[in-house]
Amino acid sequence: MNNCLCEIYQKNAKLGIGFFCKIPYPNNNANFLPVLIANNNILNENNKYIKSVFNNKVKEIKIDNSRKKYINPDNSISIIEIKPNKDKIFNYLELDENDLYENKENLELEYENKSIYIMHYINETLSVSYCIINDLINNKKIEYGSPILSLKTFKIMGIYKGNCQNNIKNHSMFIKYIIDKFNEGKNKNEINIIYTTDKEGDEDIFGEDFVENNNNNIELIINGNKNNLINRYKLKKGENNIKIIIKNENSNLESMFYKCKSLKNIKELEYLKTKDIKNFVLMFFGCSSLLDIKCLQNWNVSNGNDFSWIFKGCSSLSDVNELKNWNVSKGNNFSSMFEGCSLLSDIKELNNWNVSNGNNFSSMFEGCSSLSDIKKLQNWNVSNGNDFSWMFYGCSSLSSIKG
Repeated sequence: MNNCLCEIYQKNAKLGIGFFCKIPYPNNNANFLPVLIANNNILNENNKYIKSVFNNKVKEIKIDNSRKKYINPDNSISIIEIKPNKDKIFNYLELDENDLYENKENLELEYENKSIYIMHYINETLSVSYCIINDLINNKKIEYGSPILSLKTFKIMGIYKGNCQNNIKNHSMFIKYIIDKFNEGKNKNEINIIYTTDKEGDEDIFGEDFVENNNNNIELIINGNKNNLINRYKLKKGENNIKIIIKNENSNLESMFYKCKSLKNIKELEYLKTKDIKNFVLMFFGCSSLLDIKCLQNWNVSNGNDFSWIFKGCSSLSDVNELKNWNVSKGNNFSSMFEGCSLLSDIKELNNWNVSNGNNFSSMFEGCSSLSDIKKLQNWNVSNGNDFSWMFYGCSSLSSIKG
């Protein structure tokens, strides 16, 4: 139980406490996600780092506020993905999978006589106290955000979140509800994207090959109106709200956003089921406005064998390090994968990619004129490669190929 709980500081002032646990996450290859859970007012969105105290030693932890979620109507609790720490300075509380809420309208741990344990600090020392739920009401000794543990299993079953608008029943919440709300949408088959266009009328949203291959597998709704996927689309000038309803999970993603030059917001693609997809060819080819691909970081691409041309021509993309956890071990074709990504300057996090089955690396980084350092690729096993032609052609900032 040591180092599961932390005191959170910002600007040398203690704000409160939080706790670490791993929660189920459908699109993660490992099926769980390390997170920090705390009251919302403790976690400031403007900070990328928080200082936490473990056994009287201050440690700095990086957090990813882009994945911050408010998980209840009054916005009192936040859950944030954390980056696994190499020093292993913190541990994770285990979830109690047996003590789950049955009525989704009844989210609170409001049983007056329910016996629980609660983890908290007393004089900077971690303590576990036995009490009943009602003892938490207006308890000045227990800090908001303290984890509630099952008496039977000693695993986490809820969180003490304090009183909400003087409603005494709102002082604690089931951890299962927190997880369900965080994962809300992860299993859905509807994806919403925002597509911008500078003109009114017909515009290509998807590549022609993608449309032809998936005409019967996908339904399209644009600005509230159903559209036939095989036809061209009537778009408004400015932002367009587009809902893609995927009927077949094994849809072919080849050329999905081929030459969609004004596509910017692809955040909901994190929900796309990719586990059984083998072909990612040309998926974002020519998406010259695409700036951020963080939403792709947890994609399961473990069955993908062809990644050729997937980001070719993404000339606004400067960082692909969010792809560091992609399992590309079955990939055999990486040709032109990042060709024409002229702003791409950082690929160091791709150092752990397993490309041992790759045979075609031709033009993989061609035209990456901002790329200046490739020594982090020294761990790549390219022993099965038979085509390396033009691999770094046009990399005019590259001054060394050491490693």
